[in-house]
Amino acid sequence: MTTYDNYDRRVNKILEKAEAEKKRRKKRRIVRLSLLSSAAALLLAFNLTLFVPYTVGGYDISAYAGSEYYALMDEIGSLNCTRAHKTNNFKAWGLDAPFLAGAIDPAGEETPPGMSGTTGDQNYEEVTNNQVEGVVEGDLLKRSDKYLYYLSYSEAIHHAGEVIVDENGEPIPDENGNKQLTPSYTSPAKLILNIYTVSGEKVNTYEILGENTFSYDGYGERREMYLTEDCTKILILVPYFDNAAKALFTRILGIDVSDPSAPYEFARSAVSGDYVSSRLVGNTLLLVSNFSVIRNPDFAEEKQYLPAADGEVLPMENIVLPENPKNARYTVLSSFAADALTLGTSRAYFDFSDEVYVSAENIFTTREKVVRNQNGNADVLPDIPPYTEIACTSYDGMSLTYRGEVSAVGTIVDQYSLDEHEGVLRVFTTGANGATGRAACNLYCFDLSTFEQIAAVENFAPDGESVKSVRFDGNTAYVCTAEVTYNNYVVAIDDPVFEFDLSDYRNITYKDTGTIPGYSMSLVKFYGGTLLGIGYGDGFDELKIEVYASDEEKVTPLCEFKLFARFSSEFKAYFIDAERGLVGLQVGADSTHKSGYLLLRFDGYHLVELMTMEDVGIYPDAARACFVGGTLYIFGNANNGECILKMVEVG
Repeated sequence: MTTYDNYDRRVNKILEKAEAEKKRRKKRRIVRLSLLSSAAALLLAFNLTLFVPYTVGGYDISAYAGSEYYALMDEIGSLNCTRAHKTNNFKAWGLDAPFLAGAIDPAGEETPPGMSGTTGDQNYEEVTNNQVEGVVEGDLLKRSDKYLYYLSYSEAIHHAGEVIVDENGEPIPDENGNKQLTPSYTSPAKLILNIYTVSGEKVNTYEILGENTFSYDGYGERREMYLTEDCTKILILVPYFDNAAKALFTRILGIDVSDPSAPYEFARSAVSGDYVSSRLVGNTLLLVSNFSVIRNPDFAEEKQYLPAADGEVLPMENIVLPENPKNARYTVLSSFAADALTLGTSRAYFDFSDEVYVSAENIFTTREKVVRNQNGNADVLPDIPPYTEIACTSYDGMSLTYRGEVSAVGTIVDQYSLDEHEGVLRVFTTGANGATGRAACNLYCFDLSTFEQIAAVENFAPDGESVKSVRFDGNTAYVCTAEVTYNNYVVAIDDPVFEFDLSDYRNITYKDTGTIPGYSMSLVKFYGGTLLGIGYGDGFDELKIEVYASDEEKVTPLCEFKLFARFSSEFKAYFIDAERGLVGLQVGADSTHKSGYLLLRFDGYHLVELMTMEDVGIYPDAARACFVGGTLYIFGNANNGECILKMVEVG
């Protein structure tokens, strides 16, 4: 029987249980609210940390106040360090990056094999048209009286998978019925040293492959090489990209060819920066490279802002820091012993450009000089023409010594615009005519004992023309100037060729051809004392080769050869034999004329086409030719890096 007391007790228990449940729910709600509040606070703090902007940038080099490089750091900081700006940690922590790049392990070095037997005495034969006698320039073709060496190049080539076939040549299907393919792969970029006898027999093909750490891909087309005087060693110079350092370097490779049938690498070295130029004088290799400083360098890491040679950064005493530099880069000069590739001296010029001229005694490096306005901005003022600053470094064996510098109004077109003769530096420039504001052609002469200007001829060409090519020959200088105009996509080129008499700097005289169509990119002394010009005709799609002669009154065009064709602007790609009156180069012509290697002969009256040799490669810049006896050897570079050699008898 249920009594009231029992009922009441049950009701009370139910109420107590409900009250306890209510308290538990309230407690859980409080905990949840607390957790949500904490999470919201953390999220807010995280977002504030990520996205609230704060000021960064500028550069603080106070920690390096005692460094020998302090002034250099200050210039680099003003040129290459990010100015103060607003940012946030979302970017600073790299959370906006699509991926993170992994490190690349450097490839191992192989120990070169032992030396094989030698070939006996050889005599060096020059095949490069050097600017200065005795100062040998790098090239793709070198030779002795017994062997010819040609340096070809192949970029990295991707090979797609090939269909797998059975013994009957039928495709073998996989389990799904699809054709099976071999794995795809990529052949690395490579340099190839091709060695031939003077009779045309191939002796060896020595390959220098790109590596995981060092990539020649995209840079190998600017390769050059030398053959040492004793004809036992090849020196190869090539720019490459170091994937680990994320920077360009110039590599020097020494290949022993004392036994051409078994060449091997005997040494290698590297210099900071992109390859610019080089020379070989006796046993001294002179190398010029351009080293650019990365954005926002870490000044605690010296190799990020200082050039290095053979792994060692240059001391400040070997770095020239000019006033008002405009670029954070160096021109680096280094000397090496050619027989062992041991480093001699390295010097660097901050902000200097890549136009370099090497005389029999000095190296001249150039940069465009910047005039700062009253506010200190690095702007070239409109009423002041640009200047070219030229630094002079003497070399004696492997010793490099900075001598001084000069400035010339205007800019120079290439190394052939400079010449040192009997202690005087002569320079042709393109400046600005102060009266008209148009281009003006100038000549300046400097005494290298005092670095003072001793003569000048300004505005010698028609108003608006610029210097296109120069060739010095002792006390004579030949200059081609031109003005290029565009009218409804039609190119018009007008050009005189000048001859200067520099025998008396107090009375410099000159004569010219008058205005003729086209202009020459290269000028060189030619058959019978004439002058040969190679360049453009009526437009940039027309090759013009012209021969000039001079008398007491003027320079006279004697004859010309024109062809609608693509051709190289690289002077070393032209075969010029002044003694035989021969000129050759590779052309890509239209349907009216064959493409191939074009050979002309000047007979004293006309330029006569002797032949166009087909199938000589696809790179006009890589074409080279030389005479061996009565045979013309024509070398070309195929797409896969293979060397193409054609031989033709020329009577």
